[in-house]
Amino acid sequence: MAFFDFLFGKKIIIDDDFFGRMLFIQFKKKPQKNYFECKRDFKPSGRPIEVLINADVSGPTSTQKDFFRQIENEYDNLTAKIVPMIENVFRNWKADFTITDFRKEFQPINLVLPRCAEKPVIWEIGFETEHDLNHEITITMYDFEPKDILIDG
Repeated sequence: MAFFDFLFGKKIIIDDDFFGRMLFIQFKKKPQKNYFECKRDFKPSGRPIEVLINADVSGPTSTQKDFFRQIENEYDNLTAKIVPMIENVFRNWKADFTITDFRKEFQPINLVLPRCAEKPVIWEIGFETEHDLNHEITITMYDFEPKDILIDG
């Protein structure tokens, strides 16, 4: 194992009081791209979600933790704004597509938190759906307004 530490550098892992065990990914030449990755229970789904948090080695800020809590608390309002966007894109393939129960039909699987230093806070949330198991839907949010959608798979 010491050989791999020599080649690739020793892994930096922290135990955060809010996000739990986190792996630090460092870009020495572009430190503004540094981030942590972890899994954390996501209250709205009751399941773990992968979280990428843009941060320095010192860990996520209280502002980032508060923003994550706000996402959880505003989830129903947030998804209500996302529904028309997803329906519009899906209707390119199925003309009469309608979401009847977002929480049952779409599962949040990942979330990307920026440093939250600038307004608007531009972040992403990804979903998988029973409607298309081969694709992931990523929504780019500006604060709590959906701006872009990407369907990838």
